[in-house]
Amino acid sequence: MARETQGSCKPRLLADGTYTFDLRFQVHGERESLVLHERPGCTCGCGGGWDETAARSHLGNVLAEVRLGIWERPQPPAAIAEFGAGDDVPIYREYGEWWLEQKIAGVIGDRPLADNTANHYRTCLRHLTAFFGAYPLDEIDADLNLSFKARLLKTARDQRDALAAGADLRDRWGRRLRPLGPAQISNILAVHRAILEAALEDRHVDYNSARGKRLRVKVPKPKRTFLEMDELSALLDAAEQQDAAMLVSAPASATATATAVAGLASKGLAPGQIAEEIGRARSTVTYHLRRLGADIGRGYIGRRAICEVLGRSGPRVGELIELRIGQVRLHDPEGARFRVPDAKTETGVRDVEISPVLVEVLIAHIDRLRRLGLPTGPDAYLFPNLRGGPMTRKRVGQIVREAAEHAGQRLIAKGLPPLPHTTAHTLRRTYISIALIANNWDVKFVMDQVGHADSTMTMDVYAQMEKRYKRSHGVNFDRLVSEAREQVKALPLAEAASGELAPARR
Repeated sequence: MARETQGSCKPRLLADGTYTFDLRFQVHGERESLVLHERPGCTCGCGGGWDETAARSHLGNVLAEVRLGIWERPQPPAAIAEFGAGDDVPIYREYGEWWLEQKIAGVIGDRPLADNTANHYRTCLRHLTAFFGAYPLDEIDADLNLSFKARLLKTARDQRDALAAGADLRDRWGRRLRPLGPAQISNILAVHRAILEAALEDRHVDYNSARGKRLRVKVPKPKRTFLEMDELSALLDAAEQQDAAMLVSAPASATATATAVAGLASKGLAPGQIAEEIGRARSTVTYHLRRLGADIGRGYIGRRAICEVLGRSGPRVGELIELRIGQVRLHDPEGARFRVPDAKTETGVRDVEISPVLVEVLIAHIDRLRRLGLPTGPDAYLFPNLRGGPMTRKRVGQIVREAAEHAGQRLIAKGLPPLPHTTAHTLRRTYISIALIANNWDVKFVMDQVGHADSTMTMDVYAQMEKRYKRSHGVNFDRLVSEAREQVKALPLAEAASGELAPARR
């Protein structure tokens, strides 16, 4: 059996106080090496900004590609003309960083960027500066732009091939690597186009070389749908069952510690919180939870309440996680509602009406938070994490996905198909579909409820819902064909003079 390919990563301090990370490995018995620089905007082609953790993660990816026989030495960027300090044209990295700062602050554009949007721009700029970083703006032409696009496409394709072949590729933070998709590549090129457009306005370049169809990337339209009413009910029931599964009971013969652990776990405390409460080691608490058959490691987070709010009122995930208890009005004589004070668009700032069932769910949810000792004041988060802070978008998505998977298993057990791919946005579209029916297809009211400035999404759901809502189509179709058949049968037979049937008309 051949020995597995090995490699090394050695940090080296440079005269300017930054480090390089020398990667050494073998390819087909020959020594190979790569150098990654800590210095941002490095012109060697590595892109700069590396640290030791990211360098070792990259080494693991290189070794995986070597074992699969698909590794290719990265090609350095084309020779860059000297750019003296006295020249007026800035280099791409410096101008791009300045542009992003102004974009985030709202100096460029019509408003400051939200944190998630700013992070998206930073990610795009990191890809761009890794390639264009040291180029003067006026030396970036159409051919160079096409080379960058080709590199993005090839890198993504090679990474997909490596993952399909079984390679364990990781990103700079050690997470499983996800190759760039068409939408991400399109976004990177759009940011590049915006930077060069700003450079054109600032008269650093004579034209925007990133314009034109050659740099366009076709992005497939995602197949977005919504749940049927019975499917939504199945998901909500599954989420409720997951909350109920946390209720743990200890047998009469259980020890005092096991009984205490069961009682605190039923209240929704996590193992670490239980251990602190009873003065025992966390391993002891975990042992008793396992013996009691509890869902170890999960405290109460309001799975059902989260799914109910998404499915019965349709907020965006960002609006859901920022919702405070003081913004919810459950006993208002004018109707229960919650306030969205900050949203993706100006239209998103709104009051959202709450159904009676959702009122009861939220009352029970807030009462459970109070019994857990979590903050329930006006400024407290309606859906906090186990430490009382805001829940993350990723966690909300995970909760919806787990509820959908659990609901799918229950439906399969009944001989029914499972739920389709379900996300938090699926529940938002589901709310729109049901709200349209409940309000006699009042598109304007539903748009106001979900905070839409543009009717595109609402009308998209409207069109899909109209097709689904006309359930009598098949019955009516068969009825028309059947009536036509009966009419033909009722016609008398035409006879010829000889008494024989007349020949059929051609």
